[in-house]
Order: sequence, then structure tokens, then C-alpha cells
Amino acid sequence: MTKSVAIVSIADVKGKLGGIGREGMLFAKPLPLDPGPGAPGMEFDWVSYGADYGTPRHRHTFQQFRYVLQGRRDIKGGVLGEGDCAYYPEGVHYGPQAQTTPMIGLGLQFEGDSRIPYLSHGDLHAARNKLKEEGGTFSQGIYTRVMPDGGKINKDGHAACFEAITGRKMEFPEARYETPVVVRPASFSWVPDAHLSGVEHKHLGTFGERRSGMGIMRLAAGVRIPAHRQEIAKIMYVTDGSITYGGKTWRGGTTDVDGTYLFLPHGSDVGEIGSETGASFFVISLPMLGEKYLGTV
Repeated sequence: MTKSVAIVSIADVKGKLGGIGREGMLFAKPLPLDPGPGAPGMEFDWVSYGADYGTPRHRHTFQQFRYVLQGRRDIKGGVLGEGDCAYYPEGVHYGPQAQTTPMIGLGLQFEGDSRIPYLSHGDLHAARNKLKEEGGTFSQGIYTRVMPDGGKINKDGHAACFEAITGRKMEFPEARYETPVVVRPASFSWVPDAHLSGVEHKHLGTFGERRSGMGIMRLAAGVRIPAHRQEIAKIMYVTDGSITYGGKTWRGGTTDVDGTYLFLPHGSDVGEIGSETGASFFVISLPMLGEKYLGTV
């Protein structure tokens, strides 16, 4: 069965206030990402942080890619400016985050190389509500509950939700990296595509055993990427200019109404992608979603 390409304008995606046990305003627009049956869990979101948003220093059982569309991501030891991106490996501490200005960005959270299952935002929100109903509170990113015997629980809010869902203590994988990897794409050089004239790339890094990667791609005005069968699954977000696809023009941008998201699954039939104006993309490559990485071939 041929998999379908997902393409949406950010203006057409409904958002909601979020934050799993964190402080301050976080508004997220979840973008359609179906990795397929048996695939590692993952979620990709357009996110907006308020100037009051913050998290304590913490780590995760999953990994993340982050890209800043507007503003600055105020992370101690690794501030991300506009156009910067970063890889946050599983098991590696980072933060705290303490926003001093609003920020808009993109974020992929996905199962790490140690293959601890990724829990969705929906599951975590449900767990948070259940913990609050049981008498717990969330403040400054910390879950607190006074037990009937007078004992007191204090732990990271995300960890508390994870443990409520799984019924087991959160245990972190051994870190493969010493720190998060902060990337400054403006310092990279453009490299011409090996096959397509008018297409250029900035390869920003490939990480872990599953070779997940980040990059920037740009098309010159008038360029066409021919229809093709997609070999490696990719997430693409149009940050500048515009593209044509499926008989429609799709605008790029960095706001809540300007920007276009595409998900090209492994094995999907991708139509011609063109650009009359020229266009730039933030790109995430996910070889882990290929059939041979899922053990089906």
C-alpha cells in the first residue's frame, strides 16, 4: 500500500495551550505525523512560548530536534537564536529553560536509540490531570504531593506523569552524548545537490545509531523537484518563499499563519515540488522509518 504525503498550511492547524507540569504559556499546533504501524513513536509540533515559560534542568527518555523560527530559546548553556537548531539526546541533562522573551519554533520528540517507548502529549496530559485529581500539584516544573502518612513526594513533573502511565520508575538510558548539540546553520556553507540543478543543502548533522539528521534546503526561483518515490522519510517545513504542490501554492514563513509543513513517508509517491519565488526548508531525515529499519524486510 502506497503511503500518502501530508501537506498542511500552519494557518489551518488548530492549536491548544499545553505544557506537561511546566510553568508559563506554551501554545502548540500538532502537525500530522503518522510513522506507520510498528514504527517508533514521535510527535512534531509548531510551538509558541510566552516570556514566562520555564522548565527546571532535566533530561528525557526520548530525544528531540528543535528549530527556532522567531525569537530566542533561553536554555542555560545552549541558547538558540533565530534560525538555530539543536539535538537533545536521550538521557542527557539540559536547562533550565527560562524564557525572557516570546519564541516560536518547531519541535520533534521521538523514540531514542535505546528504544524506550515514546509517550504522547495526549497520554501525558491525561496522567497530569489524574495526578491533580488525586491531590498532587504542579509548580515550577515540579510535581508535589503530601501523602496520607505525612510523607511528601517531590519530583520532575514529566517523570511523575511517565510513572503514572507506565507503573514503573522512570529510568534513563546511558547517555551517548556529553551535552546537547547546538547548531548554528548561518555558519554552514551551501552545497549544491548532486543531482538537481538549483537545489542546495546545508547538512547540519546526523545523530545516533538510527542516523536521524537535520538540514536546511533551498530551491532557486523556477526550480522543479520531479515527482519521485521517497527513499528516506523526511519532515520538511517551508520557512521562506513559497512552493507549488498538488496544483496549489503553499506559503513559507515563521508565524502562526505563514508556514507550510510536509511529511514524506518512506515509500510514498511524492508529486512534483516547484517554486516560482524560491523557497527555504528546515528538514529532518528519519531513516528509522524505512522498512529495513523496522525489521520488515
